[in-house]
Amino acid sequence: MDTINVTRADQGEHWLVGTDVTTIKASGQDTSGKLLILEVTVPSGGGPPVVHRHAYAETLRFLHGEFEVSTVDADNALSTVKVTVGDTVSIPSMVWHNFKNVGSTPGKFIAIHSPAVMEAFVREIGLPIDDPQNPPEPAGPPSDEESQRMMAIIQKYMEVLPPDKILR
Repeated sequence: MDTINVTRADQGEHWLVGTDVTTIKASGQDTSGKLLILEVTVPSGGGPPVVHRHAYAETLRFLHGEFEVSTVDADNALSTVKVTVGDTVSIPSMVWHNFKNVGSTPGKFIAIHSPAVMEAFVREIGLPIDDPQNPPEPAGPPSDEESQRMMAIIQKYMEVLPPDKILR
């Protein structure tokens, strides 16, 4: 790379990942593979289906809405913290975590990943969309086959903590 890259406020590569609209604002190609910057809009009640961890670090900067971010300790005891507009959560490599939009409206955050490993995940699991303001509505919950396909992709990129291993 021999120049800067500018992604305007309404630009980026838009993907529907589950029910979340994920926009690639700065790709690995834009950052010499060092960072991935995503803008993620999560519907009320949305978020990843499982507590997970991965080898790359992640930082979330919350722009709209109310979220809960969860983690587990060495004994798999779950703890949750509520975060809102202006809050930042830093997640080191290999730390168990998850998030959920607990507000009544869509929430939004910026996710910064280092290195840009998550980009391949977004492209593999996501559905490319043209209009992030009007994503396609799901016809209903995912089929068993679709859920299995998505979990296989999730487990390819990150480690999943089985729900029965979490102490609540």
